[in-house]
Amino acid sequence: MGKPFSPERLANIRRMRKARRLFKKMPLFAFELMKQEFSGYRYEQFLDDLRFRTPPRKRKGKSGLARFGRYGRMEQLRAQYLITGNLDFAIQAKRLRERMSKPYRVRFRQEGQVYEYHFSALIPIGRIEKLVTELAECQSLENAEKIIREFTASSHIN
Repeated sequence: MGKPFSPERLANIRRMRKARRLFKKMPLFAFELMKQEFSGYRYEQFLDDLRFRTPPRKRKGKSGLARFGRYGRMEQLRAQYLITGNLDFAIQAKRLRERMSKPYRVRFRQEGQVYEYHFSALIPIGRIEKLVTELAECQSLENAEKIIREFTASSHIN
């Protein structure tokens, strides 16, 4: 198992835990209470008992880009490039990265007119692609506007 702690080491550990607990509960009076309990207890010892002994854990941060709708597709394309080595995947991923936070622009042509709509960059790209295919199949402007209204009403739901 290992060598047991010496009595002095155990006493130091208990004193340190008590100092931290008291400081957490009542920071203004913790030193005075510790001084009353342990004779010869100095302020330097108190500060030493409170200091962290080990460095904090390094955490790998999440990318802030993950909330954007194009992020998942960009990661898929990047993974495909790493697997296949096909440069087209890397170029597509780069384009998505450049447009990551820009709103989607959806254009469709109806009766000689071009209509353009803008949608939030937070919407997943698959939903936008599905909208574009639905709009391409529309025969009338009223039907297209109905599809757009339905999409905007539910676009915040992922």
